[in-house]
Formats: sequence, structure tokens, C-alpha cells
Amino acid sequence: MIPPSPAGGPVTAHPFSFAALPSLVSSIAVNRKTLRGLLIAALLLSAGFAAWGWFRPYAWNPDSNARCEVVGCQVRQDLDYFWVDAHLKVVPGQTHDLMKPVRLITAAGRELEPADTTLVGTEGEGTSEIWFKFWLEPGDIDGPLTLRINEGSLVIRANSGRPSLGASNLEYFTTNHW
Repeated sequence: MIPPSPAGGPVTAHPFSFAALPSLVSSIAVNRKTLRGLLIAALLLSAGFAAWGWFRPYAWNPDSNARCEVVGCQVRQDLDYFWVDAHLKVVPGQTHDLMKPVRLITAAGRELEPADTTLVGTEGEGTSEIWFKFWLEPGDIDGPLTLRINEGSLVIRANSGRPSLGASNLEYFTTNHW
């Protein structure tokens, strides 16, 4: 409903014109400023959260005796079993001892050998990245997992319970809380 004009005459309404409603126009301008400020704050907050998610480490205090850090883990379900691929980065200035055994320790205490190992590096620098692939039975994936490597150990998974893999039965985790 259009209010009568202050002069008392007929009011002509123009589509998309706020001339007849000056109080509405001023409140829209204030709301736009507030909305703009909220949108900028939300953008900065989401950018900060994205940067934190991108730069946070897989585990906060990796064992220095392991001489490696976990970059991420890919978990793929194969029927009732699981493939766990652990991607490690060798700490600069350190070397991975190929003669020492590598074992994945389950919550039940089972020690699993890698089904496959991939080493990446150059001749001059040595090994810089390592991928270990493990074949886990259904009960093995339900608890925490620890990787024993060199003289130390790294937390692969800190949580308990079956991980959520979604419809693809494949997920890449960048933190040990999965």
C-alpha cells in the first residue's frame, strides 16, 4: 500500500522507485552497510579457516626419532577390507634407514608389514618422500594406528571407530583425526 502524498493529492507510483518511501530507502542503505560489513567479516573468517586447514600439520608433535613426518593418508575400502596408504616426507637433513623394518601397529597390537613401498627422491639428495601401503582387516581400522619407522613412531590415526569414507569408499585425510 502506498501512503498518501504529503500535499494530499494523488500519488503516482513508479515501478522500482523508492521516491515515495524515503524512510524505507534510508533503512535499506543502513542495512546494506551492515550487510557489507557482515559479508566482509564472513569472508575473512572463512579465508582464515581455509588457511588454517591448509597449513596445519598432520600431527602436532611428530617423533623426531622417526626422521619422517606424515603428510596424509588415503583410505580405500575394498569389500570388507581396507587399503591405507601413508604418505611420509623425510625431514630435511635426515635419511630413512632402509634396513630397519617398518610396521603399522593396530589398536589390538597387531604388527602389519607394508604391502607396497614407494620411494621418491634424487641421487644427490636421497629419499625425500615415502609411501607405504597397508592391507587392513575390518577390525584393524576401527582403532588408532601407529607407524613404527626408523627409531621412532608416528601417529597415523588417533581416533576410534570406522572412518567415514562416503559413497566412493575412498578418502584422503590430512590430519590424524579420522
